[in-house]
Amino acid sequence: MMSERASHRGAVRPIVWLACTIFVLAVFAAGYSVLMRAGPTERHESEAHAREQTAGVDHSAHPDGDSPEEAPALHVMSETAKRLAGVATDEVKRDKAYVKLRLNGMVFHDETRVVNLTSRVDGRIDKVFVDFTGLAVNKGDPVVTLWSRTLITSQIELFETIRSPEFGESVVKGAEEKLKQFGLTEEQIAKIKREQVPDLYITLRSPIKGIVMKKNVNLGDFVNEGTVMYEISDLSKVWVKLDAYETDLPWIRYGQKVTFTTPATPGRQFVGRITFIDPVLDMATRAVKVRVEADNPDLALKPHMFATAVIESEVDERGRVIKSEWAGKYICPLFPDEVYDEPGICPSSDLPLRPAEEYGYAPHDGLVPALVIPASAVLYTGKRSIVYVEVPNRDMPTYELREVVLGPRAGDKFVIFDGLQEGEHVVSEGNFEIDSAAQIVGSKSMMNPEGGRAEIGHAGHGTEAPDRKPIEQAPVKTDSGDHSGHQ
Repeated sequence: MMSERASHRGAVRPIVWLACTIFVLAVFAAGYSVLMRAGPTERHESEAHAREQTAGVDHSAHPDGDSPEEAPALHVMSETAKRLAGVATDEVKRDKAYVKLRLNGMVFHDETRVVNLTSRVDGRIDKVFVDFTGLAVNKGDPVVTLWSRTLITSQIELFETIRSPEFGESVVKGAEEKLKQFGLTEEQIAKIKREQVPDLYITLRSPIKGIVMKKNVNLGDFVNEGTVMYEISDLSKVWVKLDAYETDLPWIRYGQKVTFTTPATPGRQFVGRITFIDPVLDMATRAVKVRVEADNPDLALKPHMFATAVIESEVDERGRVIKSEWAGKYICPLFPDEVYDEPGICPSSDLPLRPAEEYGYAPHDGLVPALVIPASAVLYTGKRSIVYVEVPNRDMPTYELREVVLGPRAGDKFVIFDGLQEGEHVVSEGNFEIDSAAQIVGSKSMMNPEGGRAEIGHAGHGTEAPDRKPIEQAPVKTDSGDHSGHQ
């Protein structure tokens, strides 16, 4: 039984080694797929033509005897091979380029739209109209009724100034202003003057339309001057605070448009503008808070909701952030929607208007659109970026390997800083197949910038790949008793 099992293992091992050998050879030969598909005749013609074209370039491109290594790396293929590889090209052109950022954040109430209802005199809460938080109130709605000895005394002083002929109009106005400072409205003061009777209980009303965020008093409480009784927030505008990491900051500027969504409103997109960028990075999160102000007329955005935002930054040919509509304009601090043609003072903030360049935008003089190519045209090795450029006016499809300097990625495009000219055509589909074929024939390629035959073997022990017989002619060991694999 033991001898039968050993004999069986001896028969299986050659088959396993044969399968591994075939797999390695198949992987190594995969680069030939494009040329092999073209057929033997066309393949030999293509390779011969490639040698002729390359030899011609080597001589004509260096009439002064320059080193042949500086010649462009060309790869020629047949029309059939081009069709089978699915090669397609796109024009190198100047176009608008937008760097797209995706940031996460949270909705908060607008801190500039928060008002406290404060007791301006000592007194006692005798009636509560708003008795829980979250309640919506309009401007002028009653909130609490307050009994106060100070208010009663001030009303009596107003009556005395009106009745006494020795006091002029200015004294009466002063008594009325005193009641206003205590929180009474003009309508309440007019009623007191008309009836000539002091109101023992004064109703304090909401100063704005909004949502009651905090309630600090209850029925019967005694309050002192300065006690904050209610906090009311106007949520018709909200802030969205986004987390921007260090790599995002080069593309973020004051006044940029931001679109965002929330899980609570699927399918709906909100729009806002950046109004503030935190000058300090948070050590815990390694992020900078970017504040976006957005309209919220139907109160669909509620504080502490999560938000996912998209910022699109337009860049020029040098990768600088630009804003075309602000070119040569002056912008109001804190209010990016207020843009003026001349310098001056912003009416909303009383601060000097600032030119767009002071917010980090590129100067508007001589702005040139970015030079862009499809992102799929770039083969990136980690150290360098290459593209295949179509060589015009050739009998057969010819492509030049060229190293380029990439700018920022702009959606499905790359901005090109150097290496290409406007009007050239780059391979946007099928470039990997071209590069694979170039590696097989020993031409310059993405992973082999110097050219030459590919090497095989362990790192540091490579040897030039020897000529191999076709896979179907590889010798196959059939002796089941061969145990040479176990030494």
